[in-house]
Amino acid sequence: MGADRIIFVGGGGFCRELMVWASDCVAAGTLPPFGGYIDDEGDMLSRFKYDLPYLGAVQDYAPQRGDNFILAIGSPQGKRAVHAKLKDRGGTFPRLLHPTARVAPTASLGEGVILLLMAVAGPESRIDRFVTLNGGSGVGHDGVVGEFTTISSHVDVTGGAQLGRDLMVGSKSLFLPGVKVGDGARIGAGSIVYRNVPAGATTFAAPARQLRMRS
Repeated sequence: MGADRIIFVGGGGFCRELMVWASDCVAAGTLPPFGGYIDDEGDMLSRFKYDLPYLGAVQDYAPQRGDNFILAIGSPQGKRAVHAKLKDRGGTFPRLLHPTARVAPTASLGEGVILLLMAVAGPESRIDRFVTLNGGSGVGHDGVVGEFTTISSHVDVTGGAQLGRDLMVGSKSLFLPGVKVGDGARIGAGSIVYRNVPAGATTFAAPARQLRMRS
């Protein structure tokens, strides 16, 4: 008890992905060993052959000395909710930066950021806390991604684009230079975002069209 260890929060498919890529970080010495996972839905990994102990429900878990939590959750709202619970109990949240990720010396990364295989944070970019940048995605120079946003694989946030908080961004989307996307928007896979997107909107297609406003 008390030794540093990684505790994954969430036991779904994204947890299984993160276990694979985070093991590269453990081997590189940038993260401590895995200690287990917590999930309010129960022992989600019992169906699979993963040697990761189930430690109980998020709502019941009391962080122990040495626990470092990684949010293995795609939903921005889900990330916010469990972060608030664990933070109130003294939880700490390291960054997960895969060895193949590239971060410019002048980029700014917040608490709990996840950058997976070949993800890129360009010069003077700002990636706020608990953003997930999946494999092959990049934020160009002076780009901004707001907190708790989840960006899927192979997304290009080009120079100066500004993405708000709590976004879900589908795979292979492209944000052209300087566009602004409001908080809580949803961007469908393969979208080309060439003009500003209001808060709460859902867009899709290439070029992206607004589908609806979230109530």
